[in-house]
Amino acid sequence: MRKPKRIGVSVDMTPMVDVAFLLLIFFMTTTTFKPPEEVEVQLPSSNAEYKVPETNVVILTINRQSEVYVQDDPRSPISKVPADQLISQLGDWVRQTRTKRPQARWIVRADKGCDYGVMEDVMNVLQEQRTNRFVLMTDGESGGQAQDLPATDKKPEGADAGQPFGTGNANIVAEAGAGAPTTDGRN
Repeated sequence: MRKPKRIGVSVDMTPMVDVAFLLLIFFMTTTTFKPPEEVEVQLPSSNAEYKVPETNVVILTINRQSEVYVQDDPRSPISKVPADQLISQLGDWVRQTRTKRPQARWIVRADKGCDYGVMEDVMNVLQEQRTNRFVLMTDGESGGQAQDLPATDKKPEGADAGQPFGTGNANIVAEAGAGAPTTDGRN
């Protein structure tokens, strides 16, 4: 008696390849990537690294041409402040934003090649509007672990009163003249 010959089983791989490509296309189309920055800024460098909060932030951007842009949330559209109305219009915008969002953290993204005078004007407007606590965003050089910003011992004023200072991808905490010692030893 002879054994009958076995016929090999052939599996068609086409449906499995189709499913794999469908999954690949699905994930590629549903994934959101970081959009390109609307305003190109080359940040100054520093040795510390801190995390930028993803919500409840107000961003002021100054590009290399010393143009000032405002954004009251990272997901909202960015608006340019006309240079000839910088102080008045920026002051009004800061006041309105502080009224709408008193708990917001303020971040200044200034290009390392912008004019110092424009940065000084922005800091003066923030100080006039009693927004003395803000973060100057920088690029970190250390390559270490990002950490939360340290708390300050100074009592906050205005919108920051009673609120702990949060986190930011910023590396320099700037307080616009609030108790900073001068070179001759005066406060």
